[in-house]
Amino acid sequence: MPAAKTPAEAAKLPGSPHDSAPKAARERRESERLITDWEQETTQLGRALALMTLDVSAMPSEKWAHRFIISLRPVVEDCVLLFYGAKFAALMELPEKPDHSVPMVEQLPARYVPVFTKGCIDAALRSAPVRLQGAADREDGRQELYRVAFIVFTAEPLRQQRLAFGAFNCRVAEAQA
Repeated sequence: MPAAKTPAEAAKLPGSPHDSAPKAARERRESERLITDWEQETTQLGRALALMTLDVSAMPSEKWAHRFIISLRPVVEDCVLLFYGAKFAALMELPEKPDHSVPMVEQLPARYVPVFTKGCIDAALRSAPVRLQGAADREDGRQELYRVAFIVFTAEPLRQQRLAFGAFNCRVAEAQA
Protein backbone atom coordinates (compact mmCIF):
# COMPACT_ATOMS: atom_id res chain seq x y z
CA MET A 1 0.00 0.00 0.00
CA PRO A 2 1.74 3.26 -1.07
CA ALA A 3 2.00 6.09 1.43
CA ALA A 4 -0.15 9.15 0.91
CA LYS A 5 1.73 12.41 0.31
CA THR A 6 -1.16 14.75 1.04
CA PRO A 7 -3.16 15.17 4.23
CA ALA A 8 -6.27 13.05 4.48
CA GLU A 9 -9.39 15.24 4.46
CA ALA A 10 -12.86 13.73 4.68
CA ALA A 11 -14.31 17.14 3.81
CA LYS A 12 -13.23 16.64 0.19
CA LEU A 13 -15.21 13.45 -0.32
CA PRO A 14 -17.57 14.24 -3.20
CA GLY A 15 -21.14 14.47 -2.00
CA SER A 16 -20.15 13.75 1.59
CA PRO A 17 -21.72 15.49 4.55
CA HIS A 18 -18.28 16.95 5.27
CA ASP A 19 -18.23 19.32 2.27
CA SER A 20 -19.34 22.18 4.54
CA ALA A 21 -16.75 21.59 7.27
CA PRO A 22 -14.76 24.71 8.21
CA LYS A 23 -11.44 24.95 6.38
CA ALA A 24 -9.43 25.18 9.62
CA ALA A 25 -10.97 21.91 10.83
CA ARG A 26 -10.09 20.19 7.53
CA GLU A 27 -6.50 21.42 7.63
CA ARG A 28 -5.73 19.97 11.06
CA ARG A 29 -4.81 16.30 10.87
CA GLU A 30 -7.21 14.39 13.07
CA SER A 31 -4.72 11.64 13.95
CA GLU A 32 -2.11 14.16 15.12
CA ARG A 33 -4.70 16.06 17.12
CA LEU A 34 -5.66 12.81 18.86
CA ILE A 35 -2.06 12.05 19.82
CA THR A 36 -1.49 15.62 21.05
CA ASP A 37 -4.66 15.46 23.18
CA TRP A 38 -3.58 12.08 24.59
CA GLU A 39 -0.09 13.35 25.44
CA GLN A 40 -1.51 16.45 27.18
CA GLU A 41 -4.01 14.37 29.16
CA THR A 42 -1.31 11.89 30.21
CA THR A 43 0.95 14.74 31.32
CA GLN A 44 -1.86 16.34 33.35
CA LEU A 45 -2.79 13.04 35.01
CA GLY A 46 0.77 11.92 35.57
CA ARG A 47 -0.17 8.40 34.45
CA ALA A 48 -1.43 6.47 31.45
CA LEU A 49 -4.83 7.26 30.07
CA ALA A 50 -7.66 4.97 31.22
CA LEU A 51 -11.28 4.81 30.10
CA MET A 52 -12.32 6.29 33.43
CA THR A 53 -10.35 9.47 32.59
CA LEU A 54 -12.11 10.13 29.28
CA ASP A 55 -14.76 12.84 29.26
CA VAL A 56 -17.73 10.92 27.88
CA SER A 57 -19.87 14.06 27.84
CA ALA A 58 -17.56 15.42 25.10
CA MET A 59 -17.94 12.36 22.86
CA PRO A 60 -20.87 13.74 20.82
CA SER A 61 -18.84 16.92 20.12
CA GLU A 62 -16.98 17.94 16.96
CA LYS A 63 -13.69 17.05 18.71
CA TRP A 64 -14.77 13.38 18.70
CA ALA A 65 -16.26 13.39 15.17
CA HIS A 66 -13.40 11.36 13.61
CA ARG A 67 -12.52 9.35 16.73
CA PHE A 68 -13.26 5.79 17.79
CA ILE A 69 -12.73 3.33 20.64
CA ILE A 70 -12.16 -0.36 19.93
CA SER A 71 -12.31 -3.17 22.48
CA LEU A 72 -9.19 -5.24 21.82
CA ARG A 73 -9.45 -9.02 22.01
CA PRO A 74 -6.76 -11.75 21.93
CA VAL A 75 -7.83 -12.54 18.34
CA VAL A 76 -7.90 -9.31 16.32
CA GLU A 77 -10.83 -10.54 14.22
CA ASP A 78 -12.93 -10.46 17.43
CA CYS A 79 -12.25 -6.77 18.24
CA VAL A 80 -15.40 -4.66 18.63
CA LEU A 81 -16.17 -0.99 17.91
CA LEU A 82 -17.39 0.46 21.24
CA PHE A 83 -17.75 4.09 20.19
CA TYR A 84 -17.24 6.24 17.13
CA GLY A 85 -17.98 9.80 16.14
CA ALA A 86 -20.42 10.94 13.46
CA LYS A 87 -17.83 11.70 10.75
CA PHE A 88 -16.06 8.39 11.32
CA ALA A 89 -19.43 6.64 10.96
CA ALA A 90 -20.14 8.52 7.71
CA LEU A 91 -16.70 7.77 6.23
CA MET A 92 -17.02 4.08 7.09
CA GLU A 93 -20.70 3.90 6.12
CA LEU A 94 -21.61 2.70 9.61
CA PRO A 95 -24.87 3.19 11.50
CA GLU A 96 -25.09 6.15 13.88
CA LYS A 97 -24.54 3.90 16.92
CA PRO A 98 -22.10 0.97 17.09
CA ASP A 99 -23.37 -2.61 17.13
CA HIS A 100 -21.31 -4.24 19.90
CA SER A 101 -22.49 -7.73 18.92
CA VAL A 102 -20.72 -7.65 15.53
CA PRO A 103 -16.90 -7.78 15.22
CA MET A 104 -15.19 -4.68 13.84
CA VAL A 105 -13.87 -6.55 10.77
CA GLU A 106 -17.43 -7.38 9.70
CA GLN A 107 -18.56 -3.75 9.96
CA LEU A 108 -15.72 -1.83 8.32
CA PRO A 109 -15.41 -1.49 4.53
CA ALA A 110 -13.18 -4.34 3.28
CA ARG A 111 -10.54 -1.86 2.06
CA TYR A 112 -9.94 -0.72 5.67
CA VAL A 113 -9.97 -4.08 7.48
CA PRO A 114 -6.19 -4.60 7.00
CA VAL A 115 -5.48 -1.03 8.17
CA PHE A 116 -7.52 -1.40 11.37
CA THR A 117 -6.26 -4.89 12.20
CA LYS A 118 -2.64 -3.73 11.73
CA GLY A 119 -3.27 -0.61 13.81
CA CYS A 120 -4.81 -2.57 16.68
CA ILE A 121 -2.03 -5.19 16.66
CA ASP A 122 0.81 -2.65 16.39
CA ALA A 123 -0.60 -0.41 19.12
CA ALA A 124 -1.10 -3.36 21.48
CA LEU A 125 2.43 -4.68 20.88
CA ARG A 126 4.17 -1.31 21.09
CA SER A 127 2.04 0.26 23.84
CA ALA A 128 2.73 3.58 22.11
CA PRO A 129 0.79 5.70 19.60
CA VAL A 130 0.73 4.18 16.12
CA ARG A 131 0.34 6.34 13.02
CA LEU A 132 -0.66 4.81 9.69
CA GLN A 133 -1.22 6.49 6.34
CA GLY A 134 -1.71 5.24 2.85
CA ALA A 135 -4.13 4.74 -0.01
CA ALA A 136 -7.08 2.37 -0.19
CA ASP A 137 -8.51 1.38 -3.58
CA ARG A 138 -12.22 2.01 -4.13
CA GLU A 139 -14.53 0.01 -6.37
CA ASP A 140 -14.97 3.05 -8.67
CA GLY A 141 -11.24 3.05 -9.59
CA ARG A 142 -10.31 6.00 -7.40
CA GLN A 143 -8.36 5.90 -4.15
CA GLU A 144 -8.95 7.15 -0.64
CA LEU A 145 -5.89 8.67 0.97
CA TYR A 146 -6.12 8.06 4.70
CA ARG A 147 -4.48 8.85 8.02
CA VAL A 148 -5.27 6.98 11.21
CA ALA A 149 -3.80 6.81 14.71
CA PHE A 150 -4.23 4.16 17.41
CA ILE A 151 -3.40 4.47 21.12
CA VAL A 152 -3.84 1.54 23.51
CA PHE A 153 -5.19 2.11 27.00
CA THR A 154 -7.03 0.15 29.69
CA ALA A 155 -10.67 0.17 30.74
CA GLU A 156 -9.61 0.95 34.32
CA PRO A 157 -6.12 1.51 35.71
CA LEU A 158 -5.91 -1.95 37.35
CA ARG A 159 -7.92 -3.98 34.80
CA GLN A 160 -6.63 -6.13 31.99
CA GLN A 161 -9.22 -5.08 29.35
CA ARG A 162 -7.34 -3.13 26.70
CA LEU A 163 -8.90 -0.63 24.35
CA ALA A 164 -7.65 1.24 21.29
CA PHE A 165 -8.44 4.94 21.12
CA GLY A 166 -8.06 6.38 17.64
CA ALA A 167 -8.86 8.90 14.95
CA PHE A 168 -9.40 8.37 11.23
CA ASN A 169 -9.80 10.68 8.26
CA CYS A 170 -9.56 10.28 4.49
CA ARG A 171 -10.13 12.03 1.18
CA VAL A 172 -10.82 10.76 -2.32
CA ALA A 173 -8.15 11.11 -5.00
CA GLU A 174 -8.11 9.99 -8.61
CA ALA A 175 -6.38 6.63 -9.10
CA GLN A 176 -2.77 6.78 -10.22
CA ALA A 177 -2.15 5.26 -13.66
